[in-house]
Amino acid sequence: MRQFTTVLIAALLAAACGGEPPEPPPTPTPEALTEHGEEFREDVVEVTEGVYVAIGFGIANSILIEGEDAAIVVDVMESLEAAERIAERFRAITDKPVKALVYTHSHPDHIHGGAAFVDPDDRDLEIFAHDSLIAAADKISGVLQPIITRRSMRMYGNPLPDEQRTNVGLGAFVAVGEDSTLQVLRPTQTFDHRLEVEVAGVKLVMEHAPGETEDQIFVWLPDKRVLLPADNFYKAFPNLYTIRGTSYRDPKQWADSLDRMRALGAEHLVPSHGRPISGAEEVDQRLTEYRDGIRYVYDQTIRLMNAGATPDEIAERLTLPPHLAESPYLQTFYGKPSWSARAVFQGELGWYDGNPSQLQPTAPGERAQRMAALAGGEGALLEALEQAAADSEHQWLLELSDHFLRLRPDHERARKLRIDALRALAASEHNPGARHYYLTTAAELEGTVAVPERVLTPRDEMLRAMPLSIFFDGMAVALDGPAAWEVEQSVAFEFPDLDTARTLTVRRGVSELAEGVSADADIHVRVDSLVFKRMLAGLRNPALAIATDFDYVEGGRLGFAGFMRLFNPEIELEE
Repeated sequence: MRQFTTVLIAALLAAACGGEPPEPPPTPTPEALTEHGEEFREDVVEVTEGVYVAIGFGIANSILIEGEDAAIVVDVMESLEAAERIAERFRAITDKPVKALVYTHSHPDHIHGGAAFVDPDDRDLEIFAHDSLIAAADKISGVLQPIITRRSMRMYGNPLPDEQRTNVGLGAFVAVGEDSTLQVLRPTQTFDHRLEVEVAGVKLVMEHAPGETEDQIFVWLPDKRVLLPADNFYKAFPNLYTIRGTSYRDPKQWADSLDRMRALGAEHLVPSHGRPISGAEEVDQRLTEYRDGIRYVYDQTIRLMNAGATPDEIAERLTLPPHLAESPYLQTFYGKPSWSARAVFQGELGWYDGNPSQLQPTAPGERAQRMAALAGGEGALLEALEQAAADSEHQWLLELSDHFLRLRPDHERARKLRIDALRALAASEHNPGARHYYLTTAAELEGTVAVPERVLTPRDEMLRAMPLSIFFDGMAVALDGPAAWEVEQSVAFEFPDLDTARTLTVRRGVSELAEGVSADADIHVRVDSLVFKRMLAGLRNPALAIATDFDYVEGGRLGFAGFMRLFNPEIELEE
């Protein structure tokens, strides 16, 4: 038995890793990506009686459902400005007031424009969402906001000039800029698994359907046979992983959610990105293809993992079957099987790829020095860069320049070669996320664009609605640990407008938050909660706020400013 097992494992490894990878199917071209933009031409489409979808006003869609004496809007865009343009078009269709909003999930392009469609002070307004939506939305806009913003701007190409941007794969463009505003109206009714309601005579069934996000739901209109699949379906290979960064998206759950949708027998499919599909057979075919594409990538990745293949080896080998690769709904204009395979590997096994050389790898700086020495010195490494450029080996040039520029970050010629390689890769890339990332990082290296850490300006109403815990969570991950190694200090924050207080302690590089005012606090301040939130959101100069907006019950401004500098080194201390 042991011999049989050994032979079986050897055979599996050979199948997984040996020989040439299978011939990949034809990939889309940059020209095909341009043609894909037709999917997002600006339009308001009547899907069936009483159901309309606005496409092309930003990255996502908004969907209008007209009832007997009121209307419902599903998903409300990424900014108030984008939502207001759609709201004007919807009002031209019906003058019935919008009495309900539905958020299909927490991504910013679905929740930031609600105030454009409704009166936020309407006490009869219903806003439906999954139980976990607000926590997920607050995480995106709180602790992970700086890195998610930077990477999103590169992926969507927002800092690029108009002529360098194309559609973003599942939408026309991201309708945000430095002057954009947002306001998330908090849900009034949430649910766990399933919720059936009737609004203005329209029956709505909402079901939890984890996929692109854990909080994802789909909406089913049984009387109209209309299915709103949210972001679990769009006209591109799904983002089982997104290069802007995300928590693990479980492909099995995603496929299971699609199976439940398929069982409904919908006659109309209205996604939150792209154009609707009508006809029961067409809807079933496209949902089935999508489900099968996801399961194929997951199942085959696991098969190759079990055979001992590494993420790089799996990414190289994994291709969709021809009938799926040819589907117009699985073209790699958004996600890619290779990116997805790496995400599955890490999601199921973690960062270690099984190669012992990666357990404690050489530090990046030392690796760059050793690579240069191996090449014959920095001069020889630069010659290799030049040769790669001459041979149009742009990816290899990019990898070599990782090492050279780590050693010589100000070397103008090497930087120019890297910029040229990035732009050459972009010119041949059909995936808009990768294309825009190449172009944006090239422009950053060139110094012609700067990627901001924040592009949306939250309204005060949104800040008021966000719990204090989100802002203290943001402080925790902003703490400069090494700068606080010798610090042991507590500050009590009292918020009279909320009749609450928190004590934040920094203890030798680590922070801890407690309820109330600690008797041991070194500093005790009082401040309006909105002023505190505006300061931490970057909407109020912190030095000015510290000087004028805080009341000092115990301790002084200079000590408090020093404490806050542990979280924001740019705060200027008073003399």
